[in-house]
Amino acid sequence: MIDTGSAVPAAVFGPGAAAGPAHALVLAPVTPRWDQGAFFTPVTRVLAGAGLRVTVVDTLSLWDEDVDSLPSLVTRWRAHLDRYGPVDLLCGNALGGAVAQALLPGVPPDTAVLLVSGPARTDALLEARLTEIADLAAGGRSDHALALLDRRVQPHGHSPGAAGGAPAPHDPSAARRIAAGMRMLRGVDVTDAVRAHRGPLLHIVGSHSQLVTERHTAAAPHHRVAVIPGAGMRPHFESTAEVSALVGAFLREKGLT
Repeated sequence: MIDTGSAVPAAVFGPGAAAGPAHALVLAPVTPRWDQGAFFTPVTRVLAGAGLRVTVVDTLSLWDEDVDSLPSLVTRWRAHLDRYGPVDLLCGNALGGAVAQALLPGVPPDTAVLLVSGPARTDALLEARLTEIADLAAGGRSDHALALLDRRVQPHGHSPGAAGGAPAPHDPSAARRIAAGMRMLRGVDVTDAVRAHRGPLLHIVGSHSQLVTERHTAAAPHHRVAVIPGAGMRPHFESTAEVSALVGAFLREKGLT
């Protein structure tokens, strides 16, 4: 059983708590190991540049063998959120986005939300692709799981260049994280929680994503789903200028700068 009172791996960017007019909390996607927030660098740069204090956390840090579903992980995070103080902007990427949306019923109703490729619901095709990656990892083939994941996060039709060097050897720790994280995204549907959220919400997805697409999003009439042409699961890296402009405008419109 994990000790939920222990420190969660986190990276903090931007001004200190006293200087920052607003606080953004970012929940990470499934990564084979904690990457110190590198997965969100283009967006973090915009948030910090606008004067926000940004805390990026490892979503899977509260996972263990007793947490076998998204609802059980969300329960852990709901009990942990107060440790970060007031959150003005709740962000999430991929798995982190799903967790962030599931947390909405328990946060202040005016909390702003920024999501990148974070599913509000899944379907048979997405679940089949996630399961294929999870099964490779759980079967002792984390190298193949990571290679397949890398192909799936690319835009549809993209032909990645030949990988340099030999594939990394199987990593049992990375395999457990990948398998657990992918499996938690099966059967997700937090549509009602998202549509009931009265605060502002911006969800960014790629038009050519092989995993999370516009059909996996949910939004109320006052929310916005922005589809980035030609992008895959990482539109903030593939179309950095466009995504940065969207995020900057969202912050200004919602008074978060």
